Amino acid sequence: MRPVAVRELCAFTAKRGDLDLRFTPSPTAEQGIEGHGKVMGRRGEGYQREVALQGQYQLLPLRGRADGLSLSPLRLEEIKTYRGDLARMPENHRHLHWAQLKTYGALLAAERDLALLDLRLVYFNIDNEKETALDLTLTRSELAAFLAEHGNRYAQWHAQEAVHREQRNAALAAVAFPHASFHGGQRVLAEGVYRGIASGQSLLAQAPTGIGKSIGTLYPALKAMAQGKVEKVFFLTAKTSGRQTALDALASLQAQGEAGPLPLRVLELVARDKACEHPDKACHGESCPLARGFYDRLPAARENAVAHRQLDHSQLRQIAARHTVCPYYLSQELARWADVIVGDYNYYFDQSALLHSLTVVNEWPVAVLVDEAHNLVERGRSM
Repeated sequence: MRPVAVRELCAFTAKRGDLDLRFTPSPTAEQGIEGHGKVMGRRGEGYQREVALQGQYQLLPLRGRADGLSLSPLRLEEIKTYRGDLARMPENHRHLHWAQLKTYGALLAAERDLALLDLRLVYFNIDNEKETALDLTLTRSELAAFLAEHGNRYAQWHAQEAVHREQRNAALAAVAFPHASFHGGQRVLAEGVYRGIASGQSLLAQAPTGIGKSIGTLYPALKAMAQGKVEKVFFLTAKTSGRQTALDALASLQAQGEAGPLPLRVLELVARDKACEHPDKACHGESCPLARGFYDRLPAARENAVAHRQLDHSQLRQIAARHTVCPYYLSQELARWADVIVGDYNYYFDQSALLHSLTVVNEWPVAVLVDEAHNLVERGRSM
């Protein structure tokens, strides 16, 4: 069974209450890494950085990496960087941070047979370099109970996802190319893409208009997914027309399933201003009805959404309306559970990019297909 990252477990189970975006701006990934380094550099001798932890809850294998461990006194630390006024941080953020630290604590206490463990949640302001520490001491049984509560909530979903991946890979291994034959040069393109993904190398391909680049790259990428070479495929484009072409190509592939549509989840990501149902309201529970109680209604919306194959913008709006949640942030949550994601360049290449961040944090092996890559140069300069 695939190991579960502690971050994934906590993101699934720990958030509750309103969606609240008032706590901004967030540090970039680079600023966050630098902030972590500064905090760790202030610790004394014997401080262990990036402590790898693993364990088992029932049949659920868990893995994670706590930020730091002080040996004298024995104290486990989790470091979070931020900007602005810490007092304005929404409670659902704080719940998530504590859930992550407590889960790491449960793994460490079990691994080292500890009766008690001190936990410290450290908030580091990257603007003034001030630390704010929140301390908590819990027994091994209290930590184990916390893990059990969240593990039970996640275990059924994880088992469901394992079945989905197995069925998906079997169906992709058997699926045929959706057209009678390859166009001229299309087979060479597809073979190049497959070899690149299988060997972990990059490929820059030039092909004439009309060759069928979308299906010629998506088909071999999905064949590589069937072989376990990648966990997800990102198809990135600069234009709405490019997104639609990719979605149409994927729809033609899904129709090739021998026993109905392929069990392949395709997610379209669109810009927030295009997805927003209440553009006159701010993204928090005191203003927007779709932000109020968002995380309380999210589980049912998520369960409904993953039962669909093609989660394009139209389908997501319908699902979101059914569950009274924001369609844009529903799509952001579903990025964790989709197999193929179609969206703009910025979702992977911008310095605050969602897909790049998820890939790094969850250590996903991914195939990134960049449509009309010559457009990425100018777009990259503006990011």
